[in-house]
Parts: sequence; C-alpha cells; structure tokens
Amino acid sequence: MRISSRSPKQTFRLWKGFAVLLVLPAFLLAGGLQTEQNAVSADEAKTEAPAAESTEPVQSAPDLAKKDEDPLFYVAEPHPIDPVKLEDLDAAVLRGVQFILKNQNKDGSWGLPRNTKRLNIYAPGTAHAGYRAGTTALVLESLLMVERFLQEDPQTSPELKALLPEISAAADRCEEWMFTRMLELKRSSPDVLYNNWGHAYGMSTYRLMFERRFPQKPLSEEELAKRQEKIREAVRYQLHMLVTCECMTGGWCYYDGIHDGEFSSKRPNNSTIGFVTGTVLVGMADGQVCGVEMPKDVIERAKDSLVRQRLPNGSFAYGEYLVREPHSINQPPASLGRSQVCHLALGLWGDTKYATQQMYEDWLTRMASRIGWLDIGRKRPVPHEAWFGVAGYFYYYAHYYAARVLEQLEKPESQTKFANHLTAILLELQEKNGTWWDYPLYDYHLYYGTGMAVASLMRYREYLPAEKKAE
Repeated sequence: MRISSRSPKQTFRLWKGFAVLLVLPAFLLAGGLQTEQNAVSADEAKTEAPAAESTEPVQSAPDLAKKDEDPLFYVAEPHPIDPVKLEDLDAAVLRGVQFILKNQNKDGSWGLPRNTKRLNIYAPGTAHAGYRAGTTALVLESLLMVERFLQEDPQTSPELKALLPEISAAADRCEEWMFTRMLELKRSSPDVLYNNWGHAYGMSTYRLMFERRFPQKPLSEEELAKRQEKIREAVRYQLHMLVTCECMTGGWCYYDGIHDGEFSSKRPNNSTIGFVTGTVLVGMADGQVCGVEMPKDVIERAKDSLVRQRLPNGSFAYGEYLVREPHSINQPPASLGRSQVCHLALGLWGDTKYATQQMYEDWLTRMASRIGWLDIGRKRPVPHEAWFGVAGYFYYYAHYYAARVLEQLEKPESQTKFANHLTAILLELQEKNGTWWDYPLYDYHLYYGTGMAVASLMRYREYLPAEKKAE
C-alpha cells in the first residue's frame, strides 16, 4: 500500500472529520437527529469558534523555533504541590457519578446524537452506533471501578457509599446493553470506522465485567461460569470485527479513503493511526484477561506500526502518513495525548526497548508539568486549531491512559508523585454540573469525558496516601 503524502490542507480536512477520537471510541447510533442548536454556547466555550473558512491549524509559538536548545524536548519536573485530599477526590467522584446516574438512557446506554453545532464531526450511516458504544463502555467502566472500590473500602465517604445500590443497578442495566447492542456494532460505511473505538473500549469494559463481584447476590459456580462465557463470546465478537477492520499495513485507523479521492476497500487501505492502534492494543490486552486468545500476527503487525511512528524523542506521529513530514502535530506538546497510550500498548504486549520505566516517567513528567499544551485546545469547537494541531478531545484521553501507565511503574514514590499532580489537575476542571468535558461532540462529550475522568481518578486514588487522622 502507498502511504499518501497529503498536503497540509488535505491533512486538515481529514482531521476535521476526526471522530472524537480517543476518547470516545467509535460512536454514534443511527445518524440523524440534527438541530440548529449549538452543543456549547458562546458563554460556555473556552474560546470563540474560528471562522468557518479556516483551513489550517495554528502552528507552534513563533519564538520557540529561535531557541538554541529547543524547550519542546526538555523534560521539566513539575513544581511541588500540596498533597491532594482524598475527601476532595471522593467529593468530585460523587458529583460525577450523580450526573451519570441521572442521565442514563432508558436502554441502559449513555449519549445521543443531539446538540449539533456549525461544525459537526462527520458521521454517515450508522456511525453514531460507534460513538455510543465507545461512550457507554467508558461510562460503565467508571461505574464498575467505583462499585468495586465501594465494596472494598469501608472508610469511604457516607454520601458516596450510599450510592452503591444505584450504581450497581445502573451497571446491571448497562450490562444488558453490552450483551446485545455491542454485538451489533460494525463498520458504518466504506469510509468510516468509528466502530474501532467501540470494539477497543468495549473489551476493556468486558474485563471489568468479567472481574465483577456480587457480594449482595452471590452467583453459584454454574451461574458464574455461564456469565463469564457470555462475556468471552462478546469479546470474541469485538476481536473478530477488529481483525476484519485491520489496516493493510497493520494497526487501525478511523477513516478509509476519505477526502483525497482514494477508494475505500473491504480491508482498510488508509494510513494506520498510532493512537487508534494503541487504544486497540490496550483493549486487546484487557480482552485477553477474560480468557480470549489474541492473534499474535495481528499484535505484531500493530506493534511494528507503532514503532514506525515513534520518533527518537518518544513522540508518536499523528499517523503513519505523517512520519516523514515536519508537521508540528508530531512534536512533543501534541504527542502528550498519544505517547502515553502508545508506550503503554507496546509495554503490555512485551516490548522492552521503547516501553521502559524511564520512558513512562518522562512522559508522565511532561503530562504533569506541560499539560497546558493540551489545555490550550480543550473546549475549542474546531478540531486541531490550537498550537501544534492539538484537538480538545485529546485531553481526558491523555489522563485516562496516563492513569493506566501509573500501574506499570515500579517505584511507589513515582506513582504517588504523579497521581497527586494529575489528580490536582482533574479536580480543578470539574464543571458545576459534575461533568468533565473537553470537546463539544453532540452530547457524547459529557459522558465520555466524565467516564474517563472518573476512571482516571479511581486509578490515581490507589496511589494517594490516606490522611492521618488526629488522635
């Protein structure tokens, strides 16, 4: 396959169609339901929307290129901060969970294709099924993490503990959706593969379903075995679809032959996209925990693709088609949203050359001290208009995978340091209604953002020391 060398305008047009990418895996049910109403009002938006005819992302700050020692590559330690209080973390989780419980769809899912804006993400055919699948999987994952925590920790705040019955009931309703609608998820059209996000996040959520405990209603051995096999069957379906949608060069993408006059094919012939591939590999690692064997040849091709997109400084190109282009989106500030998941994916599948403890810590350090590069793009209604081509939907995606990288660190003191810094960042960004969101995407952003943030906080919490109580 020829990897096309796109012009900047062609590249940006491709990005404009970008499917909320990361974070919200493959979405959107049935495509329609559009209104003239904006997803975010001018008062809510962080910045005003740029002119519709804008065709190029803003490049890096002009003075940076004049430095003898390029500060973009420097790994600076974050400034010391006070320890985060667990009661503040629990209070934030409480508000996030309350929003999630209040807004669950009748069928057990979360998110709908409503609240459009002037610039809508391309979603033909049944593309919304992918959006809803990814969104719902992320929200259920966060609820299952909170449920397990409440079952295990008797010291939890009374307000959060009191929600346990509602959390379990909402998870039960959503599990039914995961056992039915997720088994209908597929490629929505020749040029769009948002379903890859749903399959990947679905497998991660199936892992938590597989490990779920029912202390109030214990299952018999026969019931448990039947449930786990049902989950394995669901994982096998997601795997089958991902193998079907694998790119010719290995790995995965979310568009095929779009905007450039290229033809679409049964097997995607478009450029592999690194962060999509990383997301899928992490999902496959979780699916394997359920007892489903993953195809080694598919894994190796995906890993090879990631390595081809990895730059010497640990950044990952936006996609394989941009590896040889000096575009600012390949630089470390933009790769803050990609290097976490790509190194994690390599590490989970046995790589020891690139997924090292040093590399994990270097990029967590960048996350803690230079998150402002991602924050510049947060809540902007146009994808990739911020410096270094950053799009808003990279923000909570980066946190979600940084939290999982923490699990791979060998030094407890490093886990505590990064958990404290990253938790402090998230606590400051919670909205008044209890949500976290980074990019206006119909109304999926309220749920995938909150799901990712709550899941991140629950992982960070494991490495935060308990406050000493006064005697």
